[in-house]
Amino acid sequence: MQLIRNTITFLFIITLFSTVFAQQNRVELPIGIQYNLRPTPIELSPLDLSEVAAQDSINDLDKSMPWRYGITRDIIIDLTTQGEWTTLPSGDRVCQVAIHSPDALNLSINFNDFYIPKGARMQLYNDSQSEYSKVYTSEENRNSNQLGSWFVSGEIIYIEYYQPSSVQDSVQLIVGSVIHGYRMGEVNRLVSGNRGLNDSGECNYDVNCSIGGDFDGKKDLVKKAVALLNLGNGYLCSAVLVNNAKADKTPYLLTANHCLDSGDPEFWSVRFNWMSPNPICATGEESQDLQNNFTMSGAQVRAKNALSDFALVELYTAVPQSWDVAFAGWDNSDTPPSYGVGIHHPNGDIMKICRDDSGATKRNANGTEVWLIGGTSVGTGNGWELGTTESGSSGSPLFNESGKIIGQLYAGASSCNGFENNNDYDIYGRFGVSWNTANSPDRRLKDWLDPDNLGVSSIETLQNLLNTPTFELTGKLEIFPNPAKTEITIINSRYPNLRYELFNLVGQKLEAGSMNTTMNTLNVSSLSNGVYLLHLMDDESNADLTKKIVVSR
Repeated sequence: MQLIRNTITFLFIITLFSTVFAQQNRVELPIGIQYNLRPTPIELSPLDLSEVAAQDSINDLDKSMPWRYGITRDIIIDLTTQGEWTTLPSGDRVCQVAIHSPDALNLSINFNDFYIPKGARMQLYNDSQSEYSKVYTSEENRNSNQLGSWFVSGEIIYIEYYQPSSVQDSVQLIVGSVIHGYRMGEVNRLVSGNRGLNDSGECNYDVNCSIGGDFDGKKDLVKKAVALLNLGNGYLCSAVLVNNAKADKTPYLLTANHCLDSGDPEFWSVRFNWMSPNPICATGEESQDLQNNFTMSGAQVRAKNALSDFALVELYTAVPQSWDVAFAGWDNSDTPPSYGVGIHHPNGDIMKICRDDSGATKRNANGTEVWLIGGTSVGTGNGWELGTTESGSSGSPLFNESGKIIGQLYAGASSCNGFENNNDYDIYGRFGVSWNTANSPDRRLKDWLDPDNLGVSSIETLQNLLNTPTFELTGKLEIFPNPAKTEITIINSRYPNLRYELFNLVGQKLEAGSMNTTMNTLNVSSLSNGVYLLHLMDDESNADLTKKIVVSR
């Protein structure tokens, strides 16, 4: 009877969820991959990075400036006239351009003229077809007609525009520059051994490491608000999505004012939920990468002030309702914390965390009002008791013991000395100073984060999923082909902790495993023809979905 009840439950869930696939932040297999279309790449000349490496050896020690991972290469390409057009059997058309920048570890694109008609779409992908971007649609159109993309790995990037036959409006896609990433993604032995993923110091703690029972529960929520910020010009910072007193999910992003010095927010892109599924806690092993498409593009500055080194920007597009992210709470009282926690992306690495047990103190650092994490060379204390920050952590949030933002990273001398922190200082611009010190909305936070002037001194973190309908559980979970012959692909652009179980119709579990990357494959070649049940579960949100899979050869 139990097996019968289980089967009935599975079949009920299949029916219930058959139409709940959300369209936000869609990830689809590009047409060029489906039809094996490979345009001849436009060749860029090789770069001499010896001088860049020398500069990086100095700049990487300076947290008061963004971390450089790439070089901007100016190039004008009009897809409509320089792209290769293909008409598909359906009458739909595809336009493609490929760009080759020799020895690049990753590439991204800035569009000086960007307009996509409603119903059409654009995607980027790499030469090995192992990585491809989210789908860019008319939702990304904006008054500036500019857009910056997230990067894909490899030295060749494909730009694909797809226009159904029913779309008659004209497209505008003019590339203005390519960002040649020379570190991040894998070891680059040609440039002094520089690397990106796992490049941060060995004393770092992945964000999913425990830093104490008094904060672990808060951390599991606020980490979902932290983002890696791509400045669109080869530089990176960190940032945090912040809540406001109306709790209306306005996509405000807080970072450092000095991050504005190195890029135009029109070309910014952000990535949320980049966390290792196997946390490394200052033991020197390499963190496992996690590929996902929690990315958004473009922002406009709302307020900034060098007095506390803050910048508040608003993302052009709303955060999809289906994303498991959070809008962090804050405290503007300027009260010193009993202890502090920083969450950040050092050196463009996967998300890390650090903890200071002695509590930050107020200081003025050459005219900037800051929180001081005291260390051996400045103040009292021993710096961070767990972890550190590094270049690239700029703009990352400092949380007090209640898990509320009280500042963003400005500068400091904290770093790793092997597996231990060097016990030196860090300084953060103070949220309380940013709140209302200036006399105009473009130089303070108050007008944006308390727009109704309620006079609140602190607010809680808002989970993005709390107001999402109960059965909207698929951010985008796309499963194809179905029926399948040898394997199925599961595209996951929402759940960083997704796992699966495969059952036959009598409830026997055939296999189980993880599906926490953006594109996952499940081999079904050993299964007999028939119907199976694929049960997908997210351990963190407790969301689940069961899908009927047909194997037919």
